[in-house]
Amino acid sequence: MAVLKIYNEITTEEDKQFLKWCMGMDGVCFKDIDEFLSGMDEKDNAVDIRLHCDGGSVSEGWAIYDKLRASGKEISAIVEGKVASMATIIMMAAPKERRKAYKSANICVHNPWVPSYALGDSLTAEDLRKSAEGLQKEQDKMLDLYVERCECDRDEMQALMNEDKFIDTDRAKALGIISEIIAPASAKKGSNNNNFNNMAKTGNVEVKQNLLDKLLGKLGYSKIEDVALGMDLSTADGGTLTVERDEGEPQVGDAASPDGEHVMPDGATIVVVDGAITEIKPAASGDDDGGGDGDEKDQKIAELEKKVSDLEAENAELKEKLGDSNAKAKSDSELAILNAVKMAGGEKWLAKNCSTFKVKGRSVSGTNASRSAERGSEETPMQREIRERKEGVYNKKK
Repeated sequence: MAVLKIYNEITTEEDKQFLKWCMGMDGVCFKDIDEFLSGMDEKDNAVDIRLHCDGGSVSEGWAIYDKLRASGKEISAIVEGKVASMATIIMMAAPKERRKAYKSANICVHNPWVPSYALGDSLTAEDLRKSAEGLQKEQDKMLDLYVERCECDRDEMQALMNEDKFIDTDRAKALGIISEIIAPASAKKGSNNNNFNNMAKTGNVEVKQNLLDKLLGKLGYSKIEDVALGMDLSTADGGTLTVERDEGEPQVGDAASPDGEHVMPDGATIVVVDGAITEIKPAASGDDDGGGDGDEKDQKIAELEKKVSDLEAENAELKEKLGDSNAKAKSDSELAILNAVKMAGGEKWLAKNCSTFKVKGRSVSGTNASRSAERGSEETPMQREIRERKEGVYNKKK
């Protein structure tokens, strides 16, 4: 006989992974049961389910029930501690004669319900009607199964589902939910844990816990409305301003953090004091009225003017250095010539070898004579023509 232990909440595979990685909790999904059955020895034809579970996902619960019934195995079930909601549906996979519970166990069957946060922010009459029809169909489906597998009175079982509370094993046996109460191995035959039974009979505990309820409880919230929604807004300096609202522009009175004045990218300033927005200063208009934008522009202009002045001074300095360099080069050339003259014999050598020839004015012939003639004592043909034209005595045939 293979023992199948269902000690955690019935969840989808996705929710199971979330519980594991985010909260360190475990769950049971359809895939787990499928792998359990597939891994059984082919010669093993019996599955003993051990239940200590609050229930969970409706769709996963029905899938597990169908899988166990379709396995062809001899199914038995024992309640260890408690079994509630969809876990009781899984228990129904075992026939009545093989459903048992320990004496101190508790069992709860109830009508299906939808938590308020799953209904959305607004519903029409048609939305409510469809939701009600879906719930009623699911309720009838569960009730049909209980009546069939427990062989109980339909009205009596429906009344129990309406109560939505845990019952002890004596009442569960009377209704046919279980067929046998297992006494503790160390107890004498026929002894009962009367104190616990009395507690169980008076403890009408409503079963309204699901995955989100557990998550909220883990985070310290009693209901979904207690969870503060927040927007993380980036400030102009790269910081973060958290405003507790899920949408829309921040408003005075919104809870926010951290305290201080936060300049936003659009120029507005949000002031937060004692965890709440006390003032929202609009961005400066930029008019020439001494506003912040005008001062900033004036400052930028002054900075640019200073840069221009610095560049002009640098340019003048470079020009001065270039002039000094050229002057030095000229001076060096002249000194070299003077040194050469001195080494050749000085002024006497210079007077002896320098020519005293003076160039006389000369006429230039050729096709370009009028453009290349040097100015001199003789008048060129072109000069003469220009002069005669000005004087009005020019004769072309001359």
